[in-house]
Amino acid sequence: MRRLLPKAEHCRSDPASLRPSAQVFAVRAADELLKGSRSVVDLPSTNDSEDAMKKEELETVLGRGGPGFDLGPIEDQLHDLAREGQFPDVAIAHCIARIEESAPALRAVIARAAEGEDLSRDDEMRLLRGIYILGGARDTRTFGPLLRLLRRPGRELDDLLADVVTESMARIVAGVFDGDADALFSLISDRSVDEYVRDAVLGAATFLTWEGRIERDRMRDFLERFHTERLAGDDDFAWIAWLEAIARLGLRDLAPLVHSAWDDGRVPMGMLELSDFEDDLRAAEQSPNDVDRFERTGLGYIDDVLEALEWTSHLEYFGKEDLHSPSLKNLARRVAEPDSAGHKSFAPCRTK
Repeated sequence: MRRLLPKAEHCRSDPASLRPSAQVFAVRAADELLKGSRSVVDLPSTNDSEDAMKKEELETVLGRGGPGFDLGPIEDQLHDLAREGQFPDVAIAHCIARIEESAPALRAVIARAAEGEDLSRDDEMRLLRGIYILGGARDTRTFGPLLRLLRRPGRELDDLLADVVTESMARIVAGVFDGDADALFSLISDRSVDEYVRDAVLGAATFLTWEGRIERDRMRDFLERFHTERLAGDDDFAWIAWLEAIARLGLRDLAPLVHSAWDDGRVPMGMLELSDFEDDLRAAEQSPNDVDRFERTGLGYIDDVLEALEWTSHLEYFGKEDLHSPSLKNLARRVAEPDSAGHKSFAPCRTK
């Protein structure tokens, strides 16, 4: 089981410096790769986080512009991806740039975890970091294996993925989405699936609907059915994502269902106020094309893999023999706190 170390100090403070571009790799990784034997290549800057570093750019950086630089086998980088003591910037950058080489191995780890296989300590870390890399790469072949993994029991996912489900899973699922909306709706409708997973996947579906990749009418019908058929139990976290979907998509005609669910006690109390729903609904009506409404709440895509993954540099591995340690339960405690706009921001610990 992996957990976030308490009060860990970040090794970087400038998010813009973490973009996986050729320039950033040159600045952050060339010295390590070249063991200080050459000066860093000064490449033109780019501010486009979607301008992912290509394999050719990586070869140019490491080869000082010369042709035929040998990047070495991708297996070496996949090995380093599991590193715990030092954040593996170089290995991550290689896997991003060489996604066609790295993706099959990363998908295979997801598939094994989805089947319930016991993973080695290294493969657990490859799983955790690999889903970010595949999500950032928009690798649609990951969609099926990932959804199968997300159907595993909540405690098992907690051990494998730590805070990934609540921190980033909505963006990862959106990134690997292959167009099969029914698969998303099926998972969200399944009461046996962990409530925090359903919350994240419904958040992904909300963003994908806003972006036009899921038909708005299909999403509206599903949200109505979610209420009518009570697809989640009372006080289930999925109700939070449900009412937020209605608000963020500006579905004013479904607002009475939200008030009904609230009055019936379906929505977990203490996470937000009904006024938050009304505020978000008005914001959607006034600025329907504003993507910031989604990004501020952790919805969208993984645009900067290195930045999204940096929190894993503070992970520590705990074996099964440590599970009953008195100090373990004090790690990774996260509480709900309002953001600057007064809305919730949380990554809850599992208590059910």
